[in-house]
Amino acid sequence: MTDFPDTAGKAHVVPGRAERVRSKAVGYRLDEAYWGYRIVPVNAQQIRLIVQQVLALIAGAVCVAAGIALAVMGGGADMILRLPVIVVALCIAGIMMWYASRGTQVQIEIDILQAEVRAVVANRTGATTVMARYGFDSIGSVFIARPEVGLPTLTLRYRNTARQLAVASGTEADLARLRDRMGRDLILNRAAA
Repeated sequence: MTDFPDTAGKAHVVPGRAERVRSKAVGYRLDEAYWGYRIVPVNAQQIRLIVQQVLALIAGAVCVAAGIALAVMGGGADMILRLPVIVVALCIAGIMMWYASRGTQVQIEIDILQAEVRAVVANRTGATTVMARYGFDSIGSVFIARPEVGLPTLTLRYRNTARQLAVASGTEADLARLRDRMGRDLILNRAAA
């Protein structure tokens, strides 16, 4: 990183642990870490995703109950015929429970040590699932998209294509500071490589 976070007036920071820095922006929060920083959206979670995860949890519980019921009922002669159905029901239950435990918001990680940008989803226990990974050399530009309706959005363009990755939403002044920092980090680390 090219600059140090402002730690004046803060308690002692343990090396290697993420330091939380609050932004005045409406739509995101920066979490500093030894490897770079994480941009976390703080806007309201989408109700549609929460409902989908609750339904997946219920469906997973029903599949577990069906698998257990099939395993304990009946005699041993037809167990060979029921075994594939039990395995399928338990596999579906595992997938549904995994989806239900996933988070609902994509976080962007700027990893300066590995020179990559990652889009991750944090689950309820804090573990992350990497959704996409881009090297600094594959980022064509960092810009603020200004839609006609809604908040401006900081966006990364993949190479010089139409593919874009939304990073954060908020006020234009806060997004401009984040855009400048990301642009500086991407350019300096690309030149060092």
